[in-house]
Amino acid sequence: MKRRIFILVLTAAIIFVGFSACSSVAQPEVVGNFEFTPENYPKMGGSLAVLPLGEAVTAAVLGIDRAKTDEYILFEGSTTSNYLGLVNGQFDILLAYEPSKEAIDFAKERGFEWEMTAIGRDALVFITNIDNPVSGLTDSQIRGIYSGTVTNWSEVGGNDIGILPYQRNKDSGSQTLFDKLIDMGDDLMKPPGELIVGSMIGLLEVVADYDNAEGALGYTVYYYLTNMENEKLAKARILAIDGVKCSNDTIRSGKYPYINDFYVVIPAGLPEDDPARVLYNWICSEQGRELAERENYV
Repeated sequence: MKRRIFILVLTAAIIFVGFSACSSVAQPEVVGNFEFTPENYPKMGGSLAVLPLGEAVTAAVLGIDRAKTDEYILFEGSTTSNYLGLVNGQFDILLAYEPSKEAIDFAKERGFEWEMTAIGRDALVFITNIDNPVSGLTDSQIRGIYSGTVTNWSEVGGNDIGILPYQRNKDSGSQTLFDKLIDMGDDLMKPPGELIVGSMIGLLEVVADYDNAEGALGYTVYYYLTNMENEKLAKARILAIDGVKCSNDTIRSGKYPYINDFYVVIPAGLPEDDPARVLYNWICSEQGRELAERENYV
């Protein structure tokens, strides 16, 4: 067994070097004693913010151009729906953020267990329109706003304009992070329907693009905003929290307060030669983590 693991890691290093040297490889690669092909490649899903890593992994081990990876992976729907898909057999492996209570309860009800390993770290960030002069908030101010006790930007150093505190839908990954990291419980106000946004891009649009958006406040995950939708930063500002600006460095060091891991997830108990297990092991290896860093994940 030790020899087989060594072979897997060594070959993974070769895959990584080959991938970084060119964008397309003619033939599928062999990982240890296992050869990934389009026919046996695990059905992969996950949170939208981990899509770039899913593309990079798939391109590397299948030896295909990155533009063709959408034929083999599906990163759609909410984080919760992806966990439900893993339980129901729609997916063999996930790259995903924290599972929601709904997903955990769903798995327990069906006697399903998953195995998960943290492969990176991201952050929950709060954003305002670029026309809002406020550059940061404190944790207590965030809690005051989302409990409904702080209602005007002038109360936190801004202009005399009402605060529109947007929330995400309950089954989203970013709402799960909010509930975990801010953990307001019953103090979290129930917003009117127009202040609940059903997608990450929708949240960015109401803060950055809509007319009269100066009063808007919302939240999303740092990687998605800065690496996948960074053009929105021309019209939106990431707020410092308790005086700490979010960056890869402050996420890595833990100085930024709202940080959390993301994971690779498979059904528990898979044999070592199962394609999903082989891919899981490779993603968890040093080579897999190096690939994640090349995609600018922490």
